[in-house]
Amino acid sequence: MNYFQVDQNYDKTLSAKMVEGRWFNKEDGIMKSNLIVINTTLKENMFGTQPAVGKLIGDDEDKNKSKIVGVIEDIKTGGDYYPPGPGMYKMLDSASYEWISVILIKVTDNADAAFESSLSKLMAKSIPNSNIGISHLTNLRESKNADTVIPVVICSTIAGFLIINVALGLFGVLWYNINQRRGEIGLRRAIGASGSSVASQLVTESLFLATLSLILGSFFAIQFPLLNVFDLPSAVYLIALLLSVLFIYILVILCSLYPGRQAAAIHPAIALHEE
Repeated sequence: MNYFQVDQNYDKTLSAKMVEGRWFNKEDGIMKSNLIVINTTLKENMFGTQPAVGKLIGDDEDKNKSKIVGVIEDIKTGGDYYPPGPGMYKMLDSASYEWISVILIKVTDNADAAFESSLSKLMAKSIPNSNIGISHLTNLRESKNADTVIPVVICSTIAGFLIINVALGLFGVLWYNINQRRGEIGLRRAIGASGSSVASQLVTESLFLATLSLILGSFFAIQFPLLNVFDLPSAVYLIALLLSVLFIYILVILCSLYPGRQAAAIHPAIALHEE
């Protein structure tokens, strides 16, 4: 789980909401008591709908178990696109202050560059021989989101390029197939077949060939949830598989409609004459 060492003002700094129980106070840090606050995800995983305040967490052999005094709403730490995950918060005692490397400060809306300069000088005097850097939480959040979005954009661009190539190839194959079968199509039209039936035949043949390919592709795709490759819920794989199958069928239909209409427009007398 995610483990955080915080002070009594952490919840106010992030404007977090207590769902159950209370947050830490100064006495909790002075007493060095083994009190903890957990988030709602950890609470639901461990206790379900039952109250968590007052419960003890720890191994059966651990005599100094941690006591839950409050439940706080989930706070995302990995960006907007990652779930918060189970989290545990513990009061930071004064003896651990020298190991702190990150301090989160809540400022007013009118805090400007001059304030940041004064804050940097104050921190440099208070902590000699240290490198002080000030970052905005909004910028850190955007950076975290970019780490997730950029790979998705790159993969989507590559996938879109491949889809366009597949669509062009499918369109070309169908067009070539129609030119090779002009005699067959003309004969069907001559004995009474309508243009819509000729077009439906070509679309149906394309869907049948796509189905054979999807059966083979689905065999390999179904191995991902069975082997738990990316440690995702099985429902994610199944939904992605169904959406992919639906998208491929739509792509095949779109690529075969125009060649089907061209085949339906072939005049039987001209096609038989060329044959």
